[in-house]
Amino acid sequence: MSQPIKNKKVKNIDSKKSHKPKIYKRKHQEYGTSKLEERFSREFLDRLGIKYTYQFKAEDIGRYYDFKIENGPIIEIQGGYWHGDPRLYEEKDLNETQKHAQYVDALKEKWALMHGIPIYYIWEKDINESPEKVRKLLIEILNKKEKMDNKKKRH
Repeated sequence: MSQPIKNKKVKNIDSKKSHKPKIYKRKHQEYGTSKLEERFSREFLDRLGIKYTYQFKAEDIGRYYDFKIENGPIIEIQGGYWHGDPRLYEEKDLNETQKHAQYVDALKEKWALMHGIPIYYIWEKDINESPEKVRKLLIEILNKKEKMDNKKKRH
């Protein structure tokens, strides 16, 4: 039986200031989450009242998708640097990290399409510079989903 860990008191050098460490809660420890994803969900999905799963896992390939709309498509948020936004980086200038991210993105896209799940990519640049364009895209995605749902119902 394990013993509880006792809290040790740490002497504060400056008694006027409290130095509490920041604790970040992660959805999953394997890959973590990004502030961009959190901001996207708060400023776009939540405000539009979209139901979704955050950090949807494709078990058979062991990869996570940023967002899975309830009974609908997958949305991936692409950081400009990490995923090598072609508007910012030429193919020949990509580093190994960016090339690996693009390889993983291709794997994830293939999985989604094999399972009949549409996948949409939204770039960081668009979130930051064209939020209205992003809102319109999300509304368009929801309308497509609704039309597909209506086609599946019997008349």
